[in-house]
Amino acid sequence: MLALLLRECPRIASRSPAHDEIDFAHLVGPAGWARLPDAVRGRFAHAPSLGHEDHYAGTMHIVACSRIGFVLAQLGRLARTPFAPFAGEDVPVRITLKKSPRGHGIVWERTYCYPRRMPIRVCSTKRLAHDGMLTECVGGGFGMRLHVYERDRALHFLSTRYFVRIGPFAVPLPHFLSPGVAHVIHSDLGNENFRFEMTFTHPLFGTLFHQDGVFHAEGDSP
Repeated sequence: MLALLLRECPRIASRSPAHDEIDFAHLVGPAGWARLPDAVRGRFAHAPSLGHEDHYAGTMHIVACSRIGFVLAQLGRLARTPFAPFAGEDVPVRITLKKSPRGHGIVWERTYCYPRRMPIRVCSTKRLAHDGMLTECVGGGFGMRLHVYERDRALHFLSTRYFVRIGPFAVPLPHFLSPGVAHVIHSDLGNENFRFEMTFTHPLFGTLFHQDGVFHAEGDSP
């Protein structure tokens, strides 16, 4: 069974990916990329250079999770905390984008400042697989493959399969063992503000996580 999965799964690079830079314009396609607002294209056209960071600040007005989502989030704290571990409303959040220390991919960090708690950082790394598809990876070798597209002048990220990396291979996980379909929407609000929406929907347990917030750029800093 494992041999069959290894033959069917895509090869994912952990050290020397086939593509160093993520070209979101290519992933979305020329027509969809042209329909996106200039502000969205500007945020995703260029990755931070090594040694520099892009900063965004705002408020996650909704940070919701089901009971099963809460348990999963607590377990996820063993793997670089891929999910916000607590629910809340109007939670101040700071987003940091930076080049991966190895130079391959972009590290996305969201720091949640819950009232009466220490700040909690949620971290993942976006990089390209050898077949050119976008992946998002967390600790423990877990990750997901993402379909990137434009709809209604917004940029969408939709998970298509979860995997766990074993050596040079990404072994696909059954859908029922995953956190569900991840759907992230980045939409421009004008005045240099954008909306971030994220939902994880499990095929058996329904919505496990949902977040909705508004952010703006803080600028680059070395």
